[in-house]
Amino acid sequence: MKKLECMFYRPEKVDIEEFFEIVHKLESDLDLVCNENVPEDAVRSYARNLIALAKPLKGNPEMYFLGLDEPENMPSDARVDFFYNPTYLGTAIIMRAVMKYPDLLKEHENEIRGLMMGCTGRGFKGSGYGGLRGLLETLTIFAGADCDGFISKYPELCKEFSGLYMERMNSLGKWLEEGPIRGSWGEDYTERAREVVALRRNHIK
Repeated sequence: MKKLECMFYRPEKVDIEEFFEIVHKLESDLDLVCNENVPEDAVRSYARNLIALAKPLKGNPEMYFLGLDEPENMPSDARVDFFYNPTYLGTAIIMRAVMKYPDLLKEHENEIRGLMMGCTGRGFKGSGYGGLRGLLETLTIFAGADCDGFISKYPELCKEFSGLYMERMNSLGKWLEEGPIRGSWGEDYTERAREVVALRRNHIK
């Protein structure tokens, strides 16, 4: 069995390299939870520890985040990388944990709903000209964690999240039917979009 341990924390000082290391650890942990044989107690402990670190947004306490600093201290692109992205990854990990052990939802329903609400804050998009690239990266996180299965099982938990996810995925399918998908600078994201759709289909089968 693979070892899984929650090492998430918020550094006292801004350190971009340290921030990226924390995010990369979440990425690795999500891969473990989704694709490897991990002990039940480790998954449960990880989810509970992560949930305990989620913080409600000052201006909107219905939204919870796993941001590495306060959003007002960050420019837009850094908010995507270090405020929203760790929240997406952490929420996806918790979703997978709940799919395995549903009693976790009963224990932490308010916080899990809050994290899902937090994920909707910028419509899953990236910053500025990187909006489409960021959208595809976010959808990759949730599709890989079988977000469809979670939504199917818990459709009423956070309708805002469920509706946004389904709308974005449906739009992606339509864009692929219409032709190449290009970003603001003409960069081609068609193949990346196909990968997201294929990742989703692997779970839906």
